[in-house]
Amino acid sequence: MRLFTSVASAAALLLFASPSFAQSQQDLIKGSANTDNVVNYGMNYSQHRYSTLTQINKGNAKRLVPVWSLSLESELGEQAQPMVYEGVMYVANAKFTVAIEAATGKTLWRTPVNFDPASPRVVC
Repeated sequence: MRLFTSVASAAALLLFASPSFAQSQQDLIKGSANTDNVVNYGMNYSQHRYSTLTQINKGNAKRLVPVWSLSLESELGEQAQPMVYEGVMYVANAKFTVAIEAATGKTLWRTPVNFDPASPRVVC
């Protein structure tokens, strides 16, 4: 259960460390065009997972190539979608909570979690 404490603490720091929030209450209810900072699951409370960005479309999607990759060292997979705040991507899995520089893939920090080995199977 330490992960939940770590994630809750990190979330509180993210939300209260800066006077400007990534998404307003209205953004969370209606959806947001702000994709620079995604601090909730599914882009809004409706979980639409929709972005209004237009840089990637049917015409250029085939030209996309990876710019970095990173092993998160978990045979159980990731537990949720990443969150992004001020250029840092936060990812949680059954072994670690990881902060990654989104532009480069550089690991900024990694904190182990101490789940009972059976917990990820139940939680997921």
